[in-house]
Amino acid sequence: MTNHVRMGIYAITNGTYDELIEVARRGLAPILRDSPGFVFYSTTDVGGGRFVSVSTWQTREQAEAAADRIAEWVAENLADSVALEENLIGEMTTLAATERSAV
Repeated sequence: MTNHVRMGIYAITNGTYDELIEVARRGLAPILRDSPGFVFYSTTDVGGGRFVSVSTWQTREQAEAAADRIAEWVAENLADSVALEENLIGEMTTLAATERSAV
């Protein structure tokens, strides 16, 4: 089965990575988890006041719908704290994995 990934690259404009991620953990994560086709959601602090948000979906359409939901949630909850630099959606190719769950 092929999954599709939505990646958002954000600049932090106010606050810290840890503060922002806690807000997303409480607010955005449950919304994504309850969405059709959801596989997983994670973030990575890449330094320099930037982070990457990654969510994986069963279909491209679900990834695109998630991008819309994420944008709406960010606008309502983090507009003064982050700026979206780039939004990417694509088919994921897994080259290696362990047998244990990634989450």
